This record gives sequence, C-alpha cells and structure tokens, in this order.
Amino acid sequence: MKKLLSIAIMLLMTATISAQEELVNGMLEKKHVVMVEGVSSDKLYVRALEALSDWAGSQGKSKIGIDVQDKDEGLVVYKGRLNMGFHKVNFMAGWEVYADFTIKIKCKDGRAQVSANVPSLTFDWSAKQYPATETVPISAIYPEYNYKSSLKIKKAAKEFAPLTPSMFDKIVTSLADKLKLQPDDDF
Repeated sequence: MKKLLSIAIMLLMTATISAQEELVNGMLEKKHVVMVEGVSSDKLYVRALEALSDWAGSQGKSKIGIDVQDKDEGLVVYKGRLNMGFHKVNFMAGWEVYADFTIKIKCKDGRAQVSANVPSLTFDWSAKQYPATETVPISAIYPEYNYKSSLKIKKAAKEFAPLTPSMFDKIVTSLADKLKLQPDDDF
C-alpha cells in the first residue's frame, strides 16, 4: 500500500514538474531541432518560408504574418493570433479564444530550430452589443488557474489553457517535418 501511495505521489509530482518546465519567462515554449544533412542554410530558409506560408494559408486560423525575414542570419519570425476555439456560455453568446504566439525558425547548414512561444490567451466576447476582450498571461492560467478577472472567463480558460501546449507542439512538429521534406525540383 505504501508503495502504491509513493508511486502515485511521484507520478503527480512528475506531471506538475513537466508542466512547469514548459513555461519559460512566463511564456509557454516549444522547441524542435531538425537535422537535414547536405542542405544549405539558404535552402532551409526558403523551405521555412514555404512551410510558414502553407501552414498559415491552409489553416486560415492564423492572423498577422511574418515579422522578421533575415536571409543572412537564416532567421524567420512569424507572429500571430491562432483561433483556439469557442466556449459557449449561453444560447446566444460565448468566448472566442485566441492564442497570441511567436514562431521562430533559425536555419544553419544542415540543421534548423523551430520554436514557438505563447505569452497569452485572448478572450473575445461574441455578443457584439456587449463587447468585451481580455488578454491573460498564459502563466496565470496554465498549469493552474490563478487569475482574477472582472469578466467570467474562468471556465473558458480552464478548457483551452490545457490544450495550448499540445496544439503548439503539433504546430512546431509539423513545421519541422516540412523542413525535412525534399521539394520536387523537377520542372
């Protein structure tokens, strides 16, 4: 019985520690390094631009766009706001939830690093006659909700904050996979 209790406590501590490790300077951070042998930083840079273009264009959920393009440094910075979903409050209205994010792709010969930072979630009230918007730091609602708001966003925050790490992990992984793909150069 003591062993089961100690194992349960250790598992609980591990889950809490892993959630805390994702927060860096109060922001959710996901990173992925891609090794692509024999590919120059210039080619990886072009692949990074294409990957970001494909991702933002096909999803249609991301707004804003490329903030920095530095071919000499092999750096692309994409800032945006991703529509996470809708939390229905009543039959007429609810919260539209957005994740504010920055994606950086650094390219060097044979490798690239894709990282995503999420500093906050923004909650927009859908009823136009009573407009309300609140931007909340991710560290105040993930892994635990400890934010005081004049608006009733607690249920929406508890629903979408836990989904944010896995969603951005998928985005970073898919962008990294696109950098690995060999483009069809035959014209």
